[in-house]
Parts: sequence; C-alpha cells; structure tokens
Amino acid sequence: MDSLTFDTTGRSFVDTVDNDEGRFAFETLTLNSPYVLIEKQEPYDSVCVHVVLGEEKLDTTVKYRAFKSIVDLRQTQSVSVNSLTSAKITLLREFIADGKTFVDANRMAEREILEGFGIYEDLGAFETLNEKNSELPYVSALMQYGEFSLRFYLKRMDVFFLYASSKNFVGKGKLVEDYYKNSLKMAAYEVGYLAKLDGLGRCTESRENDVGKIKDELRKTMFIDVVCRSGKWTVGFKPIEHVGGTMVDSRDGKEYKTVTYNWGDGSQTWMAENLDFTGVDGVSCRRDLNGSDCDALGREYPWLAAMKIDYDDLKVYSVGEKGDTAFMTKECVDAFRSDTDVVGLEGWDDLRKRCDALYVDVDTTTGKVKYRIWYSNFSDLVKKSDVNSYQGICPDGWRIPTSNDWVSLLRHLGGQYGVGYGDVVPVLYDETATGFGLNSSAKLVIDDFSNIARYYGGSFYNSFLVVDDPWFVVELFNYGSGLGFGLEMPSVRHAFVFKLEEYLHDTNDMDPYAPYSSAPIRCIKN
Repeated sequence: MDSLTFDTTGRSFVDTVDNDEGRFAFETLTLNSPYVLIEKQEPYDSVCVHVVLGEEKLDTTVKYRAFKSIVDLRQTQSVSVNSLTSAKITLLREFIADGKTFVDANRMAEREILEGFGIYEDLGAFETLNEKNSELPYVSALMQYGEFSLRFYLKRMDVFFLYASSKNFVGKGKLVEDYYKNSLKMAAYEVGYLAKLDGLGRCTESRENDVGKIKDELRKTMFIDVVCRSGKWTVGFKPIEHVGGTMVDSRDGKEYKTVTYNWGDGSQTWMAENLDFTGVDGVSCRRDLNGSDCDALGREYPWLAAMKIDYDDLKVYSVGEKGDTAFMTKECVDAFRSDTDVVGLEGWDDLRKRCDALYVDVDTTTGKVKYRIWYSNFSDLVKKSDVNSYQGICPDGWRIPTSNDWVSLLRHLGGQYGVGYGDVVPVLYDETATGFGLNSSAKLVIDDFSNIARYYGGSFYNSFLVVDDPWFVVELFNYGSGLGFGLEMPSVRHAFVFKLEEYLHDTNDMDPYAPYSSAPIRCIKN
C-alpha cells in the first residue's frame, strides 16, 4: 500500500494457509512500503434450497466470505483478519487522510466502532481477536447476528442465564461451564448494544441506578427493563431499600441468606433462599427443566409434612348427589405420585384408573357425568388464629408464610416500583435490586457426537407452599414464551395473581390431590 495515501498500489500476492494456526508465507518478497492489506477468503456453510419452476433444487455451491486488515509489518508478528478489522478500514483511511498517524488512526477507528456498539472500554487491537481471553469475539458476534436476532435471543434465551443459579452449571463439566460463562458475557454485550440503539445513552457513574427499557424484536409492546450498574446497562431494576443478612438453622447448621424490608407500616424478614432441611418424611429434590437437583435447587416438601400433620389426620372427601361420600385414599395418593415402588408396576395402571374415577359422579339413570366438589377438614387442623404463627418445619423463630404474607410483600414492592402487585413479580429475581433472589432455570442439551452444548429452554417459574390453604400453592411468574422481562407488561397476569383473585377457596375447582402435592418453602421470620 502507498505509505502516504494508503491506497493499494496494484501489487498483490496469493498464498494458501498451510496449518491450523493460519500460517502463510512469502519467502522471497521485496516491498516498497511497510503497510500491506491482507485479505483472507474462507468458505462458509452454503447449502440452501432454491425453488426453480415449482421444483426444489439443492444448491451446494461453495461460497466464500472475505475479511481484510491493514497492518504495519514492522510492528506485526501475527494478526487476526476478521470482521472487525474489515469494518475499521474505511475509518482508518479517513483518519489518516485527516493527518493522523497510523497508530492514532487505528485507535480512533477502533474506539468509534466499539462505541457504536455501546462499548466504551478498550478491548485491545482488533488484530488480537484470537488471543486468549480476548472479548473481541463477542463484539464480532454482535456484528454477525444483526439487531433483530439480538433482541430475539436476549428475550428468549440469554435472560434466563442472567437469573439462573450458577449451581446449575458450575461443576457440570467444562463444556457446560463455558457455555454458561459465554452466555452471560454475550448477554452483557447485547444489552449494552441494544441500550445504545434505543437511545439510553452511556451508563456512567453519575447515572448509577438510572433505569430504562429496551424493545423486543418486534418493537411493539413488550420490553426488557434495564438499569445502569457499575458503568454498564444490565437487565434489572432500580434498587429499593432492603437489608441483607444470614441465619443458621440450629437443627443441621445450614446457613441461609435473609432479606428484611421496612415498609413504614411494618416490616418483613424472609429467607432469601429455599429451605433445605431434610429431616422430614417425603422431602424430595426440587425439579426444574434440568430435572432434580438438590444442590442447585433445594428441596420440595409435601404440604402435610411441611405442616407436621399426619397423613391420616387430613380428610379429603366429596359428597355425591345421592349422599354417598368418597374419600381420597393413601393408595390413590401413591398412584397420583406415580409411585410404582409402592403399588407395583403391574397394578399401577388399574389403580390409577380407579383413582381417577373419584373425580366424577355418574348418574346411573341418565349416564350424565358431573365432576365432584371436594372438601377437607383443613380448618379443624390449622385454626385461623394460628396461621400467622405456624412454625411447621421452619427453624425456631421462623414460620410458614400465609398467602397474605406473599400479597403484602408484592403490594409493598409494587408501591415501590409504581405498578400493581401482580406486575411487580419480576423484581424478585433481581437480587441486587430487592435481595429476594428467586432463580430462573435454563436447560442445555449436549450433543455427544460433536461435543457441543445447545440451549433447549428456559423458565421463570417458582412455586411455594403456604400454611393457610392446602389447596393453594403460590406460583410466581411463569414466563411462558416471548413475554419480555420487565414491569407493566400488557395483558400479562401472573399465575399467582390468577389464583388469588379467582381460584383461592373456590370449592368448585378443587383438585382432590392438591393437599398431597409438594413445593418448596420460603420461611418468614416471626
């Protein structure tokens, strides 16, 4: 290249890379300038289907893409020729034309490109992209995905990794750990870039805890809430006043995080982790998309065991139209749980059919089927006067929450964030903002043949037992598909709110197995 204008001189040379490190060589070559333009061509997947005169035709033509880089051979031993080095060539030439040195023009071009992606720190020369621990590959991926894809993947995939427990991935093998760490990094760059595109400006020290919204891929009504933290935009919410702490369960020595909220008209102190006490019958490892995992997810407890109520003391019954009474039986509970170890594999199908028949009351004259209404003697076992101090299997000084405890938590949080109590549920996942520390789940599948991890699905679903109703499990934020992650999401009602407003104590919609199902517990302090 011409050392003054940086135009090409017309002299070009071709060689082929001869090893996995990208080596090529011109053994005898005399150059008149130390500046050269290196261009590499590499094949990429090109199999596609074309429709020709109504017929499908497979096109397997090998296609190539080209990357370029301008380098000073006096300073360069090795170079990565990539999409970023290609992108800066035009800017590099403009700055040189304005009188800047080659070194300064390089720095200015790289800084301008990075700032276009919402990145304000120095990530190193673009030619070092292949060096170990370089974060430039994430920027290169931003260029290749395109804006629509970035919005789509952030909302439908990466946000699940941001709020998943690291225990789901750490210690599960290098492939899984690397995928998790890379997903977190990629999500961070995606948020910064989309915040830039949506006009949120730079996150600086003076803007700490400022909040904003980035749009979904269709740019309509769904948004992802973001907050300025430590110089970067991140998915989350403004912090509210809360006090973190710890407590130790004297029964087994396990330590739990806690969080205290002072509302002005009262206070609440919650465990900021699920209870993990094993000294009770029927306890099981909690399940999510990845299956059962006690270490990562904690435990689930049958309602009866959590309340320390004997099985035979709870009566679940239905009175038919002719006055006959049907009781839920122990063998049917076992069948409901698919416990073939108890009932035996051969008799399980028959038993399940007989138990399912308990749901209906058949008129022998007309054959008309009517679903039974189910009741229990719950109020005889847990007095209304006791529900606000019922310890159950919680540690001393702590108790099982009531549904009103959950409503109070969400109503006060909703007041802090200016939304209704049903719309504030997402803030419980942002431990920095609220200290409550709910976790999402993200499932990976491993392709053993190619040794590649792939994203399978994610969920923001959590459920918890309450003391005041054996029919009722608090369900929090079942994410579903494509609902965004933020406050004030139109037409979205969380399962917890539905249950409170429509199903709680509705005796026409009682599942006879509900008191025997299991869920995690978050204890609340007396």
